[in-house]
Amino acid sequence: MHQRQQQLLEMMRHGMVEIKRAAASLGVAEMTVRRDLQALAEQRLVMMVKGGAVVHPSRYEPEHSERNLTAAKYALAEALYKRIMPVDSLYLSTGFTVLAFANVLARRSIRPLTVITNSLSAAAALFRTPCKVMLLGGELRANSLDLVGPMAEKDIDLFHVDMVVSGCDGVCGQRGFYSSDLNLSRLERKTMAIADKVAIVTESSKFGKKKLANFALPHEVDLLVTDDALPAAEKDALERAGVEVTTVAL
Repeated sequence: MHQRQQQLLEMMRHGMVEIKRAAASLGVAEMTVRRDLQALAEQRLVMMVKGGAVVHPSRYEPEHSERNLTAAKYALAEALYKRIMPVDSLYLSTGFTVLAFANVLARRSIRPLTVITNSLSAAAALFRTPCKVMLLGGELRANSLDLVGPMAEKDIDLFHVDMVVSGCDGVCGQRGFYSSDLNLSRLERKTMAIADKVAIVTESSKFGKKKLANFALPHEVDLLVTDDALPAAEKDALERAGVEVTTVAL
């Protein structure tokens, strides 16, 4: 690794490195910076994103990845995989249960599949699989590896997918599905508009919790995969709204 690549990694400690700004800062051509970043990406030190690069998710501490991927999340992810596959295209949102699904997809996918995502972690999980992965641009959400904001919302309009796979921070059988982040909620609503079907995968502990922003009403969701501790009243309310509810024994 030469000095310029080390400088790029140092810049990345403060967030995304934009090719144009890095070239100006280092006094080299943009193509030179791009080649350096691609070389670092081949070593899995960085991940290329639209307009630049970010630190590769594998370099983060385990609490940001595998430590939070519990057996329960993998059980839900496996159930979702069995229920929805095969499809030709997916949008994967953020969250640890969705990341568990991305890992299941990476292990079990044997056919070409297009995956669009705003999650750097999900994209990394699908590295070196038959999947064609397309990453939205945008701003890194605070303390996360997710991209949100106007650029991500604009990018999503370019696509159509068979199904959106999303998590949530809260669920109310009568009111729908919630996110704690307003920017993420805005993007979630945009993704639903480009999909034929919407699937949400989440643990039953999220039920009865209303968070900052509602991103989906019950009738806007086609499939919910959760565990069998789901309260009966919540399940009934969702099914009356037309949601197919799949429960998993944990």
